[in-house]
Amino acid sequence: MNTITQAKREELAAKIEPLRQQIETWRRTRGRNEPMPEPLWAVATGLAQEYGVSPVQRILRIDYRGLEYRALGVRKAGSKAGPARAAFVELPAPPSPRRVEHSVELEDGAGRRMTVKVCGGNLAELLPLAQAFWRPAS
Repeated sequence: MNTITQAKREELAAKIEPLRQQIETWRRTRGRNEPMPEPLWAVATGLAQEYGVSPVQRILRIDYRGLEYRALGVRKAGSKAGPARAAFVELPAPPSPRRVEHSVELEDGAGRRMTVKVCGGNLAELLPLAQAFWRPAS
């Protein structure tokens, strides 16, 4: 809402006065760097949605960007989002691993044969077995 009529301005002034007094009381009693309580923000947000952010902010003298974000969901370009709340995240189950099966046939010069089936293992581990198979018998 860009402009506000005189009638709306007077209506806002009447509605906002109790909130302005509550905020002034909070300012006098608050601790250093204490954020404004959410119930006060909630009332200010409702008024900003009805009458506009700027008129409400000017009367209450509160953070314009904070009120704008709460009332309209607008975030200043380049500003960092606040810390995200922890939430449950469900991840899809990984696909079941495919079983890889290898069959290796060994044959020596004397005609002896050996067949080795390897399921999901490392074929390099067969090297000592193959060397022992081909080693001449003593």
